[in-house]
Amino acid sequence: MYAVVKTGGKQYKVAAGQKFKVEQIAADVGQEIVLDQILAVGNGADLLIGAPLVPGAAIKATIVAHGRGDKVRIFKMRRRKHYQKRQGHRQNFTELFIAEIADGKGGVTKADAPAVIAAPKALVSATKNGKDDIELIEGIGPKIAKVLADNGITTFAALAAAKADDMAAMLKASGGRFSAASAGTWAEQAALLRDGKMDEFKKLTDELVGGVRK
Repeated sequence: MYAVVKTGGKQYKVAAGQKFKVEQIAADVGQEIVLDQILAVGNGADLLIGAPLVPGAAIKATIVAHGRGDKVRIFKMRRRKHYQKRQGHRQNFTELFIAEIADGKGGVTKADAPAVIAAPKALVSATKNGKDDIELIEGIGPKIAKVLADNGITTFAALAAAKADDMAAMLKASGGRFSAASAGTWAEQAALLRDGKMDEFKKLTDELVGGVRK
């Protein structure tokens, strides 16, 4: 049996025992939730299509993990206006395990529970090519990382010890379009990465947009 479910404004085709990622859901890891926006349920040659939902149909799912996707680079430019803007975005997601699908007419398909429901893990290593990956810091991209490196800041420890005003002065002196960048949380983020506190780093960056608290 399979179902087409709507969550987070998107539609997914799922089956019992499957893991898949959706837009972030406010629930704890290991918690069981019910998805009731079922658009269709299929079982072999039989197909129930909702109008728009299938009455009584539901999916029971378990929260496996929360995380953040890969960084998406955003570039904006206006012709002949000398305007360029670069941003980065990492989308929050929740990974679900489909434990049970009910078609609303008495048919139920169940799956064995996953062997382990683990706590969230870091999605990426804190190093790149054996060196501290400064670009993990929310608000720092390749060009800002280069400016910092040119000023001797290439490690989490060095960044954690740097003052926000000094980093702002470095960015301004570089001549790049970095005047809008806010270094207020960079040292705080770097200190957590330096100490290997990935869970605390993830919690902090979830509160940030472009390195600034929401």
